[in-house]
Amino acid sequence: MNYRKTLLFNTLGLPAYWRACREEYARMNVREEKVSYGSSDRQYALVVTSRDIPPVSPAKYVVYLHGGAWTFGSPEKFVAAAIPWLAAGYRVILPSYRRPPAVGLNEVVADCWSAVRACAPAETVAEFQIAGISAGAHLAALLALDPAGWRRAGWPAAPTAALCCAGPLNFAFLRPRRLFLPRYTLLDPIQRLSEVLPNPDCRWQLLHGTADATVDVRHSNTFHQELLNRGAAANLHHIPNGTHLDSGRWMFSGHPLRPLIDQFIAGPKR
Repeated sequence: MNYRKTLLFNTLGLPAYWRACREEYARMNVREEKVSYGSSDRQYALVVTSRDIPPVSPAKYVVYLHGGAWTFGSPEKFVAAAIPWLAAGYRVILPSYRRPPAVGLNEVVADCWSAVRACAPAETVAEFQIAGISAGAHLAALLALDPAGWRRAGWPAAPTAALCCAGPLNFAFLRPRRLFLPRYTLLDPIQRLSEVLPNPDCRWQLLHGTADATVDVRHSNTFHQELLNRGAAANLHHIPNGTHLDSGRWMFSGHPLRPLIDQFIAGPKR
């Protein structure tokens, strides 16, 4: 048995991962604005901008959704993930939300919509992207596939680029499956890919380790194939023998995956 493909191996790497995140954050020079959208102390979003690289005009935004199995984690722990977008002059929105078991997954999704509604821009938006890791990648995919939801939330359009890192994008592979299907069929990203692609203008970058014991790589494999079947501009990058946490290390200084993320943010050359 490949030990890297065990949940224990994936979990043992968490302390070092959080330490690296804190070290990256300590080197950042950013402004953070906390925007509340509800009565719960979990219902807020962090809006992060760089003090060293002013946000560009017209404005560019990205919504980044943190990981944590929908039940733990916080925007504050993932501010370092904003680094590549801040370097490109983006404003970065990191939503927080209420958590199971106090609420269901449908209420988590509703909170994400409330968070982006509270941060809807008044100025012209030149570029808008969405991204997330693990549970955050699930939420990012779900929101990216709902253009009407963005219009209801006060945004001029849906995201035109979605980065999903090691996300549960096909609930058929979650265990125990009965916790998710059929209860949350409508919140299963792969089920949202109808014959008519909901957001045809969105380009997709998926990132997944082949030794991920937390979220099986089949999630990204099958979702990517369904995107291609419907004519989407979609790329899947496999991290050979990579674990769940390896899909989120690109934020660290000098990481070999950083150019891939920078290229995703910049988009195709015109």
